[in-house]
Amino acid sequence: MSARSLPDSFDAGAFHPDHGPRRVSGTLRIDGGMVGFQGDAGFFAFPLDTVQVSLGGASDRLVFFAHESFPKASIFTADQRVLDHPAFAQNPTLARARARLRQRQLLARGLTLGIIGLILAAIAGLWFAKNPMVRAIASQVPAEWERKLGDTAFAQVSLGSKFITDPAVKKQLDQLAAPLLAVVPQDRYQFKLHLIEDASLNAFALPGGNVALHTGLLLAAESPEEVLGVLGHELSHVTAQHGLRGIVEGLGLYAVISTFFGDVSGLAAILANNAPFLLTQKFSRDHEREADEQGFRYLEAAKLNPRGLLTFFAKMRREEEKLKEKLPAGAALDALSFLSTHPATAERAARLERLLAASPRKDGFATVNLDFKAFQAALRATLSQPEKPEQPKQPDAKPKK
Repeated sequence: MSARSLPDSFDAGAFHPDHGPRRVSGTLRIDGGMVGFQGDAGFFAFPLDTVQVSLGGASDRLVFFAHESFPKASIFTADQRVLDHPAFAQNPTLARARARLRQRQLLARGLTLGIIGLILAAIAGLWFAKNPMVRAIASQVPAEWERKLGDTAFAQVSLGSKFITDPAVKKQLDQLAAPLLAVVPQDRYQFKLHLIEDASLNAFALPGGNVALHTGLLLAAESPEEVLGVLGHELSHVTAQHGLRGIVEGLGLYAVISTFFGDVSGLAAILANNAPFLLTQKFSRDHEREADEQGFRYLEAAKLNPRGLLTFFAKMRREEEKLKEKLPAGAALDALSFLSTHPATAERAARLERLLAASPRKDGFATVNLDFKAFQAALRATLSQPEKPEQPKQPDAKPKK
């Protein structure tokens, strides 16, 4: 700062024996080799060449002037521009004092920034550690708790759903799923497959192992590999505990940390009260990627072609584009339940393509032992309502629960 831009005086305060212990207000001026204080109670000054300069107050924001000849008197100002006064540059002793003060200021600022940086780093570290902590917490939840959570949610689904219970159709579905289920770990879960009569293209899995497939999805599939691709993805949501982890994540960082360093016993009531959340849950992108990759690995281990998942997602995207042309803006995903909760993004498709290209099996996949067209015909024959072309929802239609 240039000398010309400096003020002639600075707002200041002072302590002086003539005024007792109270501080007085006034102005500080540096002139004629003196640093002086002018207030309502009078004037006093210190020689510049022997004045003592120091920082004080909160965060060292005040500049103090004192003199050994006046031990009970001092002048101070919060205007640190005073340090840029030409008197400091002209007097070697004061110049050194200013350099020391500047060094202290820089050190204090550096220390403050360092502390802030450490705090931010700690917060960031805890945030990035949140997912591993959530995963660890979920793994400690007893299997019985997880099963009850999923059963409670499934019971609510059952109230408003019509299930396909035809033994011949169920037998064919079990036959279709058997090779895939054979490679999925079942030491913690016992999977139960359910068929729900619903024209929407949807499937879902709940904690504990209940997996539901809508008839609309099965009848829209063009191959058994497409159904198995979706099923592998859904089974992976269960084995990766995505539903349970979603509830834990929703508790907030503090609760996650407290549970991680404490115990999971306090989660029992929370899980019991959050079963309805599972019915509308939308998985995070990370969870979707995990389910894609793990589902791919299950299909690969069962010697089933994972391309079925890719072709089914491609079908979903085509259907979405068709609906966008017919439905009001923003309503397209409501008509495709599976896409609403499992968005088939181009990024996910590209990732699956890369996994397929890197697969050691490549084209060495087994043929599914099922007459898929006959299965679909048998399924269609069980429907209580004949299939009708799906109509786009009207703007005032009540959203499906």
